[in-house]
Amino acid sequence: MKPLNKISILLCLFVFNSCYESLDFKQLDAVVLKPIFTSALIHFTIVPSQFFDSVGVQQNSITDITDINILNEVSNVVIEYLVKLDFNAEIKNELDRGVTFTVEFLNSNSDLVYTFTPIVIGAEVLNYTYLEEVEVVFNPGILDSNKVRITAELENTGTPLDINDTREFVFKSSVTLYIESSF
Repeated sequence: MKPLNKISILLCLFVFNSCYESLDFKQLDAVVLKPIFTSALIHFTIVPSQFFDSVGVQQNSITDITDINILNEVSNVVIEYLVKLDFNAEIKNELDRGVTFTVEFLNSNSDLVYTFTPIVIGAEVLNYTYLEEVEVVFNPGILDSNKVRITAELENTGTPLDINDTREFVFKSSVTLYIESSF
């Protein structure tokens, strides 16, 4: 027999004896996609001199409002399927007193939509991590957030800060978005 005939016979045997199943597209109904995205949120460094006003009087708290565009920059499809977000913070406090942070998400009218549990960091804590999980189903207003207000309040020790002190307080944060979608 010629080699071409042998190959043809083997190919026919393979095709006619091979197993097959009909495609079941209903299996796609059970597929759930769960992508996770992480993005930097806020990062800042504070030194003691920032707690003094223009005439040299120490303030025990400072507040800053920052625009955030994480939820505004993702598509409506992503927002529709967002199930959870995690607020992560890494904090280094070289100061000789504790600091309490309040983190609040605001909408475009500066109305409060979500407040995180206050973050309390003791004096000279150099490696503090914080995580707060937000379930969107229980806090749908968080989807309207486009600003974050952070207030840093110093522990009142009875002694003033040294305006020339170079020790720092470093705050780094991120948000992790959990999306869940099925076909």
